Amino acid sequence: MINSRTELDNTSAVVLHYYNYRDSSLIVNFFLRDFGKLSAIAKGVKGKKSKQNQFALLQPFQKLKISLTGKQELLILKNIESTSTSWKLSGKSLYCAYYLNELLLRLLPSHSNCNEIFILYDKILKILSPDSSISDGQKDSINYEIPLRIFELKLLEFLGYGLNLSYEIDTGFPVSAEKRYYYLIDSGPANEQPNDENYCLISGTTLIDLDNLELTDRKTLHESKQLLKWALAGHLGDKPLKSREMYRQLYCS
Repeated sequence: MINSRTELDNTSAVVLHYYNYRDSSLIVNFFLRDFGKLSAIAKGVKGKKSKQNQFALLQPFQKLKISLTGKQELLILKNIESTSTSWKLSGKSLYCAYYLNELLLRLLPSHSNCNEIFILYDKILKILSPDSSISDGQKDSINYEIPLRIFELKLLEFLGYGLNLSYEIDTGFPVSAEKRYYYLIDSGPANEQPNDENYCLISGTTLIDLDNLELTDRKTLHESKQLLKWALAGHLGDKPLKSREMYRQLYCS
């Protein structure tokens, strides 16, 4: 419970975001394997040489072991240790990773076991972190869209908003690769155009490919992006995602 006392020791965590708190402290949003999203005050980590190393560890995408204490939703950071070399992100991969962090900040529950998403997050960021031996030209050719779509799909499933990708809602038959469907976000693909205008058109091939996590086809990837963006919008609310806008300005202009 949020109002009961919380004591966590040497718990696996990742820094999602931080912001300044008073003159010398930070409020840090952590992603914890066993507890989901939690926020904590990191006292006195700015402006003191003795704590400069702690400030460096509290940057986004740091993999840590942390200890927290407190009675309210906003806890106190007692101890912090680096566990290993964190992901090496730059350029497009960095902004993609910021997008994942923003999704988690907006959607991830607190005080909940998030082991499944924690493992997936680690896996996706490893994919987004190309080896340092890869040239800049090769990095530019990497398709970052595929891991992002997988993360979006699995995050929706984890949150209980999984998409019906396998059967037609009006017949119960399996989705056909030969058909084009009217997709209703709360139920799935339909053959007949619904009276409700809240639907999107999508091919059966895309639904099958997405269900199998086979996103190498250009059309499949494009339609999957539109479907998942639409599915997420209902849970993210009206406030735009900053990372999405920054990526658009830098790489899509």
